[in-house]
Amino acid sequence: MGLREKLIEILPTLLPESEVEAIKGKELIARVRAVLGDAYSDHSLRSQFSFIALDPDSCLARVENGQGYYLRREGDAPSLQHVFGGNAESETMLHKAMALAVRLYDTAGQGVFVYPVEDEESWSHPDLVAVHWPAGSWNAEGDYIMEGEAEELSFRAICVGFAEDEESCRRAFFRALACGQWAQESELLILPGAANEEELTDLAARYGVGIRCLDADEGALADMPRADEIFRLSTDEARTLLANLPQTTLARPRHRALSPRAADAMPDTAVVLQWARGCTSRGRVEAYEHRVAVN
Repeated sequence: MGLREKLIEILPTLLPESEVEAIKGKELIARVRAVLGDAYSDHSLRSQFSFIALDPDSCLARVENGQGYYLRREGDAPSLQHVFGGNAESETMLHKAMALAVRLYDTAGQGVFVYPVEDEESWSHPDLVAVHWPAGSWNAEGDYIMEGEAEELSFRAICVGFAEDEESCRRAFFRALACGQWAQESELLILPGAANEEELTDLAARYGVGIRCLDADEGALADMPRADEIFRLSTDEARTLLANLPQTTLARPRHRALSPRAADAMPDTAVVLQWARGCTSRGRVEAYEHRVAVN
């Protein structure tokens, strides 16, 4: 039994029954450890809490615009604040950049698996994963049904970085390389600053990481809608916004074989494969974590 399944089984007995009694993540980790022991890191547990809270059918609810977890009542539903952190209406550059990144890929027809934005960048998973599903169509209930023979899924692991100086550019590049080693493709989406484009291009050629630059500095981001508004734009509205945002592709990602072993070694990443393969085995895309769109 995986960590997610274990948590789903024990959390109902560990969570307070109302929002006013909500407990912070640190206390919930302590309660989980009392049952499961110390086999899992704090980071793995916090990541799973965030993921499970996104599932409207799970028992775990998170306090809106605040901190803490409690037992979800029937009819409760998760909101964008789980993706964008404690404030669903965040104005930070990171949240807006993440929202733009999501819309860049979902308006191109790919499914997007979004990891909740954390205070510190993760080196155990990318910021989002773009999934190219097998051919299919939408049914009357709004479900995407795959048609024909099953095809190999294609995953692109994407990290968002800021070119504050040359050192930050190198750090962003190698984070994209580390977090995307399992996927067929990995890409760094970087916002402007003091980027050494020649160095980034050389690194991309050596390691096969794609690099795309978005010309959206702090002033440009400040003039854009809030992150949650960008996230909720219709497809046509998002395409219009992105069309007015200059982009430069320094390098295209090099396609390679999928590495399940590398993904299994990174539990925060392996969960994407488990979900996607479950969808293909059942012939339909099923909501999990935060799927934005399918082609």
